[in-house]
Order: sequence, then C-alpha cells, then structure tokens
Amino acid sequence: MDRPPPTPRVMLPRGPNLRPRPSLPSTRKYAVDPALPQRRRPVTAALADTGLLYTLAHRPKYLEMFLDLYGETVAVATAVAEEIRAVANVPRPGRPHQNLVLMGACADLLVTKLDDKTIAVREPSENSGLLFTVQQQLRELDRAAATRRGERWSPIDVNRAKRHSGETESILVAADVIKAGGTAILLTNDGGASLAAWKQGVSARNLRNILAELACENSHLAKEDLLTAFTEMTAHFGTLPTEVRPADSSAFRCRALAGECQICDASMR
Repeated sequence: MDRPPPTPRVMLPRGPNLRPRPSLPSTRKYAVDPALPQRRRPVTAALADTGLLYTLAHRPKYLEMFLDLYGETVAVATAVAEEIRAVANVPRPGRPHQNLVLMGACADLLVTKLDDKTIAVREPSENSGLLFTVQQQLRELDRAAATRRGERWSPIDVNRAKRHSGETESILVAADVIKAGGTAILLTNDGGASLAAWKQGVSARNLRNILAELACENSHLAKEDLLTAFTEMTAHFGTLPTEVRPADSSAFRCRALAGECQICDASMR
C-alpha cells in the first residue's frame, strides 16, 4: 500500500540534533533526556524496539494514533522486524504451549504494518566497533541488574545476546542517522537500552512519553483513560522501570491553553 504524502506533522526536521547530556546519575534505571518536552519533537527517524511496539499493538487504537502522529519517521531495525516476524510465524495452535497467544496477536498486527511499509525497516551500517561497544554496555547493564536481584550471571549466554539484538541494532541505526546529519530517538521501554543509547548520543522515549504526546495532540483523550491503557498495555510485557512509570493520571495531562503550552514550547526552542 502506498504511503500518503508527507504532511507538516511528519516533515523531516531541520536544526541541531537532540544530543543528551554527557552523564547521568549512577542510580538512574532509565535515561530521561531533560531537553525533550512532553509534546512530541519531530525527528528524522524514531527507532522503535520490539517491546515498545508490542505494548502499543496490545491496544490497536493507540498503535494507530501513534503511527498517525509519528508518520513516516517510524522505523525498526532489521533485527526488530525479524523478532516480530518470528513470533508471527509460530502457528496459532502452538502459541498457547509457548505462552505466545497475546504476543502472537500483537506480532500479527505489526507484521501487517511492516508488509504495507507503514513501519519502515532499516539496516544498520557495518560498524563493528560501535556494535561491540553497545553489546558490551548492554551486557554490563544485564550483569548489574542480575547482581541487584542476587542472581547468577554469565557473560556467555546465547539467549541474552539474542534478546538484545533488537535494541543493539536500533541504537546503531539511530547513531547512523545522527552521523548522516539527521535527528533520531530510540523508542523503548527497556531501561538498559535507554542508558546504552544515551552513551551514544541518542535520546530515548517510552510508552508513558508516547501516550503523553498523544494527549498533547488529541484534546479528547482523557488522562484517566490513558493511565488505564498504560497499565493494561504493560501488564504482560514492556514493563518500565519504576522511576519512570506514571504515579497517577496527571502524567498524561496536557497543559496547553488555546493550542499553546508555555512549558513545552519554551523547551522546544
């Protein structure tokens, strides 16, 4: 299906890139960029990882609103597309045995978006140095998390490497976009991925941010409904670190007056 022509909402941005501050407190579990306002700031590419897309697909209404808001900037890395297709390819009779009923339904919906090019697929450049660096960062974050939980951790873990392939490639693609002079963000609920992206100059946004962006764009969305949706969408997968989960519905309250928001618009300049 042909994509609609770009509208002002999805036209590629100009100006400086969204580079985060160089350091974060060591206690942070999710890299929140203070330079990003609640209202969506347009970028050249918004790289979504698998978990974030599953949470949105769990409530198709919000997936469609997200795709409309972000338009042709939405993209996934090759590894993310492969992860989604792998789940969608599991025969439906076998999904209950693999606990993939809900995830499979989400994957089925997302595959249609990949097939009709609503979600673009981008392949990272062959930057072995950056690949190794990001993989090492994600492994170290895994090790630290296992230590906090009191669990045994081994750096030689094939399943762990596969689990992070989507996040790794997403960060690499975002870095490629930035290197080429564009702007990019990582869309992920994974705290470790956000921290690794931050170290590479890539800011991250999560489901809470996306729902708040939708509230800024759609005045008819009730903040209580958005909180309920967030809770339901992250009940089975894509759970956020506690420090960035919404405490109440005020996280989705749009503060604009007559279409203008002094808080958001001031920080966008």
